[in-house]
Formats: sequence, C-alpha cells, structure tokens
Amino acid sequence: MPDPVLRSRRMFEDYPKEIMIMDGTVLTLRPVAREDEEGLSKFFFEIPEEERWFRRQKLTDPEVLHKWIETLDYERIIPIIAVNRDTGYIVANLTLSFSTSVSLRHVAHLRLIVHPWYRHQRLGGLMILEGAELATSLGIEKLIAEFVVGVEDTAIVAAQKLDFYQAAVLTDYVKDPGGKYRDLLIMVKNLHAEWGDF
Repeated sequence: MPDPVLRSRRMFEDYPKEIMIMDGTVLTLRPVAREDEEGLSKFFFEIPEEERWFRRQKLTDPEVLHKWIETLDYERIIPIIAVNRDTGYIVANLTLSFSTSVSLRHVAHLRLIVHPWYRHQRLGGLMILEGAELATSLGIEKLIAEFVVGVEDTAIVAAQKLDFYQAAVLTDYVKDPGGKYRDLLIMVKNLHAEWGDF
C-alpha cells in the first residue's frame, strides 16, 4: 500500500473529474479543500436530521467541522465531494477511512452521504464506484460499509448492486432520535488488483 505522501500526491493527480447523473446534471468530483468549509456546512445541514443522527461526528457543529477540515490527515481519511458544476453546491460527500494498524492496512471503511435532491439519480452508485476505484489504486483489498437498516435502505440497495455482500448484522445496535433500536448492517466488497475486473 502506498505511503501517505504518495497517496496524497496520487489523489490530487487524479482529480478533478466529471460525471453526469441521470437528469443530465454534470458534477465535479474532487478532494475536500479548506475553502469548502462553508459549502460543507450548508450540505450537512440539508441532510435529514434522522440520517445526521447516526454520523460519528456532528459536522453541523461549526467548531467540529472547522477542526475536521483543518486537521485532515490523508494517512487516515480521504474525503471526496461531488460539486454541481453550474451552481457550485456540494451534493455528495464520500470518505475512505484507513487504519494505521499494519494488520488492517488492506482495509478501508467507506461512508457516503448524498443530498436528498440528488437521490434516485444513480449518484450514490457512481460515488461508491469512485470510492472503490480510488481504494483499488491505493492497494486496498476490502471496502467495508455500515448502514442503518430502515434509514439507509436506498444506499443498501446501491451497495448490493455493486457486489457488496452482507458480512454481519448487529441487532439493535444503534438508537434513533426517538430512542428506537435499529440494526446496523455491515457490508463488504472485495476489490480486485485490476480495475477492469470489477
């Protein structure tokens, strides 16, 4: 697996890139920059509260978001955003998180949030493919994604279509805003050495 400096260099060489979603909108994919703080704040606030509830960091809190963006460490996390080319609005955020443990350097955790207005446009699937391609280029062998059952069902379907398989279900693992227990689904995708093998 490439060292952090090579990882960072390769990441910036491959971006920006453009994709088109189903309605013809063109989006630019690129790594998060410090200048994106205001745009990310707006994006996270427009995600439904029930979905934000399950995020590990409260990025709607200005202090938390500022600290997160100022201390980005590409050895531990690579954040990619999708930006509407015409409006400049951030419409999706994907992160690949890496372990510093030698025994887990072949694994990355994928997390994805898509703006509600841009769902059902196959954007989620395109972003997951982007994450898989990037992870493959960095020597990652397994992608792990976690989904809250009953809340992120659309994302679960998208992951299944991209050959993620169910590895485990943690029953009654998380609580929603109303105090109801929900299952956490853990899905895994095995990556291939050659992107053409997908």
